Amino acid sequence: MNIYRVWDPPIWNVGLAHLMFWSDFIRPMGVIYYLPLFKFAGFNPIPYNVVRFLFLLIDTSIFYYLARSLTRSWWVATLAAVPIAYHAGLAYLAFSGSFIYDILCGGFYFAALLYYVRLRRSETPLRIKHFCVFLGLYLCALNSKEMAVTFPVVVLAYELLFKGRKARFGPVLITIAMTAIYILGKTGPGSLTDMEGYRPVFTWARFAGSNTRFLNTIFYTDLFNTQRVLLLWAAVLYAGVRQLRLPRPDPRWLFLWVWVMVTPLPITFLPDRGGPMLYIPLAGWAMLAVLSLRSVARLIARDIVFKGVPRKVMMMLALAGCVAAYIHETRRKDKPLMGSYRANGQDTRELVDELRRINIRPAAGSRILFLKDPFPNSWTTFFAAMLLWNDRSLDIYLQQQRHLKPEEIAGMDYIFDFVDNHFILNKKPVSPPL
Repeated sequence: MNIYRVWDPPIWNVGLAHLMFWSDFIRPMGVIYYLPLFKFAGFNPIPYNVVRFLFLLIDTSIFYYLARSLTRSWWVATLAAVPIAYHAGLAYLAFSGSFIYDILCGGFYFAALLYYVRLRRSETPLRIKHFCVFLGLYLCALNSKEMAVTFPVVVLAYELLFKGRKARFGPVLITIAMTAIYILGKTGPGSLTDMEGYRPVFTWARFAGSNTRFLNTIFYTDLFNTQRVLLLWAAVLYAGVRQLRLPRPDPRWLFLWVWVMVTPLPITFLPDRGGPMLYIPLAGWAMLAVLSLRSVARLIARDIVFKGVPRKVMMMLALAGCVAAYIHETRRKDKPLMGSYRANGQDTRELVDELRRINIRPAAGSRILFLKDPFPNSWTTFFAAMLLWNDRSLDIYLQQQRHLKPEEIAGMDYIFDFVDNHFILNKKPVSPPL
């Protein structure tokens, strides 16, 4: 479906959707992943996997520099980047191409914030070229996935907490305006919100249930309930306010509290969301958790038992221990599910192989009907057939979805059935006599 969505419209239409980011075109940034790979590799999954892993590596690198800029600690940045590279609760980022939108959104989100933080830290006057790069990166994040709409709030929090009296609100106001236009365009008639699964339900039960599920996923546990979630939020908020009131104020904790509170909101009120969609919220929790671990490691390093051990050695040992513990827990979480991860997409590959086996190339403009197919509850066969035959003039119908009348069926040029896991050709055009 994702490949078809960027293959079907003319390429100029996809390009225009990047500029008209408020249009009803869904997530046009996916074109940079799907179209070149489909042109080069077709249905071969290996190049898709390689490129997806490369994107994850790039995201991890960008996030490392962002975390280092925000926390001013290579130790925190290094350890916080580990779950961004791979997290068992978000494993489908690595194993399923369907979540490329989350990878792209996260990467551009991190890149836009990193660019902005570095500009503001350098006290460089913001010129038109800086605005263009900054807003261009944010636009790419918006065009990747709806999770990016929280970006203006994060930037505003940075200005208020890190810059204080030197805060500048011009870039923030522009991103707020862009976001408002985007939300108005993406939530109107004909948008994703017309579908039940994308329609938010603004209730306390949905809010509490979603956030409990999010934190259990991120922290590899099932111990969180509503009360414990609220307690954790309150503890982080207390730590943030306390750090901000010190003689040398530390805005990092309160800034990250804003991050973890705000970034999940686009999916909080939608049903059954989580997993790979928590990529951006995970980043905030990773930095918070590692800041806490560093505080503990420093306390241990000052203990009288370790007085003779250099502090740098203690911190390196703590870093190695944390990474080892994370890898161990990640493997434990992955073990029962790794088989299903590796088998992901196998049914679609078998469908494509079966379509190839029948060795038919329909004539342009043909009307084609599948009476039955391997995916009775989805349009997967339609998408696969259109992409395999690579002809936009074909009219393909799935009887299990459309329920055509007998007289409509009689007008088809090709009719396929699916019996004993194989497609059977019941009808094809009669060749004219020579």
